[in-house]
Amino acid sequence: MKKSLLAADLRRDLDMNRPRFLTRSLQHGLVGVVALVAAVSAAAAPVVLSNPTTSVTVNGGEAGNGLVPFGGFFDYTDSISGATPTWSIDPFLRFSGGSTAVLSNGAAGGFGSPVNLGGGLVGNSAVTGAVTTEAVTKLTGTVARTTFTFTAEPGTRLDGTVFGFYAENDILGFGDDTAAFTGSIAGGDLALFQYDTVGGGITVRLSGVATSGAALTAFGSGIWTGFGTALESGDLTVLSADGSNFVSGPGDLGLALAFALSGESASITVDYTTQPLPPGVVAEPSGVALAGLALLALAAQRPRLRRRS
Repeated sequence: MKKSLLAADLRRDLDMNRPRFLTRSLQHGLVGVVALVAAVSAAAAPVVLSNPTTSVTVNGGEAGNGLVPFGGFFDYTDSISGATPTWSIDPFLRFSGGSTAVLSNGAAGGFGSPVNLGGGLVGNSAVTGAVTTEAVTKLTGTVARTTFTFTAEPGTRLDGTVFGFYAENDILGFGDDTAAFTGSIAGGDLALFQYDTVGGGITVRLSGVATSGAALTAFGSGIWTGFGTALESGDLTVLSADGSNFVSGPGDLGLALAFALSGESASITVDYTTQPLPPGVVAEPSGVALAGLALLALAAQRPRLRRRS
């Protein structure tokens, strides 16, 4: 948008009836302006990680919105099926006073533009209140793994702060997805899943591990707008420690994990990936290829619809 506005201003300022040349000083000025615009555009660009099976576009805080609108921290594409299940991926902080900060919204104190750290790593950082959050994302196989590190301002602690990871997915469309979970928080093997109720097949898998100074305390699934709006407002009652209020659908669903932070620093790793089939479903060896073809055909017949923001 900035580039188009700049071009419009230049068209107004130049007399198009004059000979088609510019003074050297004006040329130099234009070169500087164009370089500045290019630098701003480059700084705000997403960073793409990809391999033959998967592509992840890390937007950082450039999504510039909350949990409900389209766009988020990253976009994930399963290159084998051609499906992009991510509607909005949003990490957020809920502070002890009940206020929240959506880290994928740079305009409201979240992450800035993503930084290519080299070696297949993408970095993001934000200072929100008395908490500094660093995020490093990498792609290994089909797994988009992000490690979040939280540091309290000197003289303060993270106690009472909750980190949430929200994933609103659309599997082959929206409105008819199913959510499920396996394992438990107590068992240390919790995993959340979402897949298309009609087509089955491609399934999102979300899991997280608290590596230091944190503990996974709650998780959940819920219907798109109400679920996301509740979490963004700081209402964590839509989550539970045992899945007692987990919404399995079918419906337009989102998944979420919540971690309690403590001490002066904490670290959490969240994995987002896809798998060929829902949990507990085993395909016959001879039917795997046919299932893949059927999934591609279904995806072609049901193009992904975008909701109005």
